Amino acid sequence: MMMNEPRFARLQQSLQQGFTLEPKAIFKEGWARINGAKMPLILAALGVAGFWLVLSQVTTRLVANPEEASWQLSLLGLLVSMGLAPMTAALDMMGIARSVDKPIRPNQIFNYFGSLVPLAAASLLMGILSAALMAVIQMLGLPAVLTMLPMLLLSVALMFTFPLILEKGFTPLQAIMTSLKLFSRQWLQLLAIQVFFILLFIVAILSLGIALIWVAPLFMVVKGIIYREVCGVEGETDHKDAGPNSDVHAAQPPSLNSSKDKFEA
Repeated sequence: MMMNEPRFARLQQSLQQGFTLEPKAIFKEGWARINGAKMPLILAALGVAGFWLVLSQVTTRLVANPEEASWQLSLLGLLVSMGLAPMTAALDMMGIARSVDKPIRPNQIFNYFGSLVPLAAASLLMGILSAALMAVIQMLGLPAVLTMLPMLLLSVALMFTFPLILEKGFTPLQAIMTSLKLFSRQWLQLLAIQVFFILLFIVAILSLGIALIWVAPLFMVVKGIIYREVCGVEGETDHKDAGPNSDVHAAQPPSLNSSKDKFEA
């Protein structure tokens, strides 16, 4: 794919020159952008989680002796991941849409099944990478606690994959390779943001889940802002002239007070 088009300018800059993220400014903007958007984001996340739960239960019942057939469960779990990849990707795209003031709706989780093949293929490749990494970890005999860090690193490194397929039109392999390259450019900041959110989710769970009303939407929108700043978004308005090092996102976007979202929370 030729990347000399204007819509690839921000991405090319990030790949060639690197990029810098301002976590404080990103969180500040993310907090402002979830105002009026929490309900559609939460409903979308609950919808995806519900489908995952139902399909996981169904696949578990298909295995006669789950305790003796872990490989079968792993395979079925991978198939579920591939089948629901469009819905998972939709959550990323909703965060991106919110980051550029585009309207969002809970039923957007069904918008991307037309891209099932590339998204499922990407999910398969990411599953293979995860399995390979887990195999290496087991060969090294690392303690269970230490196995979490490599898997966390891989999950963060692949965070741009689905949006690159849907928003930039990349092939699954191109999207994965590009995501890994972007991660290598600023891995410490991306990892730190992810760890911070893990802590926020733990606190939210300890609050009997009440804080998830804010934490879950914030997570989705912050991911969208990071993608916008690193890769650029075609059709973005408020930020179209800003580079990844710009502090334009530190201010509350003017269109937030006139949100087009139907649901408010």
